[in-house]
Parts: sequence; structure tokens; C-alpha cells
Amino acid sequence: MNKKITILIILICTLVVGIGVSLAYFAVNNQNDGNEANLNVTTERLGSILWTGTKVFTSYDLLPGQMGIQEFTIEKNSDNGIGIYEIDLAGVLPSEFGTDIEISLYKTTDPINNNVTVDVADPTLENETIYQEDSLNITGEPELVYQGTLTNNSQIILEQADFDVTTLEKTTYYLVYHYKNNGNQDSQQGLSFSGTISVRIINEKMSFSESIIACNDTAANCIVENSEKSDELVYDETADNNLRYIGADPNNYVWFNDELWRIIGVMNNIEDGAGNKETRLKIIRSEPIGTYTWDNKASGTGSSTSSLGSNDWGDSTLQQVLNEGAYYNRTSGNCPYGQNGATTACDFSSSGLISEAKSMISNVVWNLGGVSSTSNPTSTFYTSERGTTVHSGRPTKWTGQIGLIYPSDYGYATSGGSNIDRNACLATELYYWYRYSDCYTNDWLYKTETSQWTLTPTSSSSYAVFAVGSNGYVDYDFAGSTGHAVSPALYLTSNVRISGGTGTSLDPFELSL
Repeated sequence: MNKKITILIILICTLVVGIGVSLAYFAVNNQNDGNEANLNVTTERLGSILWTGTKVFTSYDLLPGQMGIQEFTIEKNSDNGIGIYEIDLAGVLPSEFGTDIEISLYKTTDPINNNVTVDVADPTLENETIYQEDSLNITGEPELVYQGTLTNNSQIILEQADFDVTTLEKTTYYLVYHYKNNGNQDSQQGLSFSGTISVRIINEKMSFSESIIACNDTAANCIVENSEKSDELVYDETADNNLRYIGADPNNYVWFNDELWRIIGVMNNIEDGAGNKETRLKIIRSEPIGTYTWDNKASGTGSSTSSLGSNDWGDSTLQQVLNEGAYYNRTSGNCPYGQNGATTACDFSSSGLISEAKSMISNVVWNLGGVSSTSNPTSTFYTSERGTTVHSGRPTKWTGQIGLIYPSDYGYATSGGSNIDRNACLATELYYWYRYSDCYTNDWLYKTETSQWTLTPTSSSSYAVFAVGSNGYVDYDFAGSTGHAVSPALYLTSNVRISGGTGTSLDPFELSL
């Protein structure tokens, strides 16, 4: 927005010579019918701010040494708005005036106790020259934001001020102009100068959530386009350069499936199973749906060759619950818990997937690359998850809807802390994060009271899968022997939009198609 509000000040300068007296005489040309009531207030709305000031000065004679004040105010004009406003002064001043016109700008949010007025002096005749040495009367401590001279064709930025209308107080400005008395001003006879004051918004910013709502594009694109407005979003600098939410509790909450979920990030190059790659939002349920076994098929059943289960997600008993069983169908049933096909009752009749949520879920290719060692930093996990190193006979990909987070999702979600920063956390092997509370306590995917399954298998065995421990580290556990928390993760369809909300837990983002 670049609206300009103009106050035109035209001062006519005439030198009168008579009876041996040299007199510099000025009159303000108010360009109206002379009725002072018509000189009062002009109001301009500049989006989020309101500018109010006098349109022209009241007419009076101006002698060398006299001062005048132009007063105006700036205040909020809406409930939301962030940006920078600028106050400019443009002058057209013949060179004969030199530096005789001095300009000062003061401001205050308390004009009763902090203000600027002029103490008007009596005219004085001295050495055949008449002048009037006014003085400035400053009450309290108004802030001086500019002081200088008006020169030929000058373009002065009097102030650039940040504003956030949620905290913006009404601000009163006093523009003081002083026609200084230099003792010899004959050369200014018959000349005039003019000045134009303008107030404009040079950069109006909406908050991140406001920009997302106003964005006429998909949710993924809108988040990317406005990510610079949020310090909770960071690119992971991988080959895919995904944009991820980081920190202990970022504003990444989203209302999905009639409950709170959270946005992991904007993930690039996600394949839909037909060879098409798109950018999609990846989300995870805010709280686990329960504690279950990753896979507990008895030895000789499906891909399981051990009583400890199988780390093939394609026929995992947990995968079946999430994608075709009780959770997917929003009903009750039996879920895997313990070895050799043991189960526990599970009821998802109020927490399973609803039809509207299913319409927003993408069928995508999930990478199942394995990692042989627990001692790897986040970037190594990310590369290995998308690699082809797996235990003999295990697949490297699976196409479906509901999965789990990767160890790299957990690692890249940290913001680090004051003792060890994000870069140091990312360089540290995930197994050793338990030594550095700054890494895991500033990671919103960390659960303080429970361990949680990931999707990634070990490549050195047929039954081990990585999990995030309650003490912050990543290690493997047996797919069929131990229960860990299960938080479903998924990719939204690429046409999903964000239609409301601010991303907080109390006001989550709203989704629409």
C-alpha cells in the first residue's frame, strides 16, 4: 500500500522597504474561503493505521525568527496489522533561502504531559530590521525524531516507525518549522517556498496466520510463501529441502478428524504411487491413540521368521489396524500387543478416521529404507530412510495412507537451546540425545512420559524397529515384544487449504478442500 496524504504549505515571501526598515513578510496561503473552520481536520485511512492532521496552516504573518507548528496524529484503524509507516517532507525551496528554514519533528503518546508549543515573542526593530524571535516551549519529554533544514528540492524522511496495531498507542506529532533570523535576508524578496507532508505505509505485514488465511493457494504453498514471517519454520537443508516446524511447542496445531493434529512440515517430492511427485503437508496426531506392538505375527506367518515379529511395514499388524482395521473404520476391535499374535482390546469408535478426514488423506509412497546402526545423526537417518539398504527380502517402499514418523522427523523438529544449538543437535547422533536436554526438550515431537514407534526398520535384523525413547534418544526395539505409543502420521492431499485459525492449540488451523 502506498497512499499519500498531502498537506500543502505555501509561504509567500516579500521584502518591503520603507522608512528605512527592511521587513521580511510572509503569509500562509490557505487556498480556501478563509473560514478557519474549514481548515481543521482531514482523515486518511491507510489500511491498519489512521492519519489525522490539519489540512493547511491558519493564515498569519511570518517574520524572521518566527515559528509555526503543524500537529497531526497516527493511531490504529483495525484490530490487526503489522508494518512500517513513513512520514515524509518534500520541499521546493529556492537556493536564496540557504539554511534559513529549520524543521524539527517531535512525537509523544501522552500529549497532555508531553507536548510542544511556541512562546510567541513581540516584534523587535533593530538596525532597521524587524524580526520576532519566537522560542520553543517543550513540556515533559516528547521524543525528537528529526531535526534539519529544508533545502532546495529536498526529500526528507522524517521518520520510519514500526507498528503493530495490537500495541500501537495513538501518537501525536509536532512538526515545527522555524524561519530563522540571519540578519540579512534581502535576497529572499519576492520568493516563495512550499512543503508537502505525507504519511504512507511502506510495508504492511500481516501476521503469519493472517497471511495464511488470506493466501489464495494450497495450504502447502501458502505456508512456504509466508514462512519468513514465522521463526518456527525452518528448511531442513536435505536434498528435498523440506520446510519443518521446530521448537518445544510451535503453533502448528491443525483441526483434523474432529481432533487436534500437528503439522510436521511441508514435504517435497512425495510420490503418489503413480510416479507423480508433489509437495504435501505431513501431519501427525497430537496425542497417541494408544500403546501397541509394531508387529507381532507368529514365526512363519507372513514376513515374520521370528517370535519377535517382523519389521516389514507392508504386512505389519499395526499397519493393518491403521489402514484397514479398527482405527481406519472408526470402530472397536483387537490391536497387537505382545508376542505371537497376542492382542489387546482397542476402541476407536470416537477417535478413528471419519469420512471427511479420509477425503483429505493422500495415498503415497512411504520410504522403508533401513539403518544398521543406532549411532547416526539426523541427516544420516534421512538419507538411509530413503535408501535401499534393508534386511534381506524386505521392501524399500510401501504405498498407503497411514504411517508413522521417521527418526529424521523427530531429529529435524528440534530448535536446540542455549547450551547446545540446533546445528549442534543435528550433528549429534540421535542415540546420544539423552545427554543433551536442549535437543529433546526443545523438540515438539518428544513425549515426556512415553516412548513412541517410528516407521524405520533396522537393516541388520528382520525384527527390530527404531523408536524414540522417553528420555529423548533414538534406539531400536523388537517389533513383536514391546509396546510403544502410536501416533498416526499421514500426508494431506495437495489441494487442501487452510481456511481459518491461528495454529495454536486453542485456535488450530482449519482445513478445507
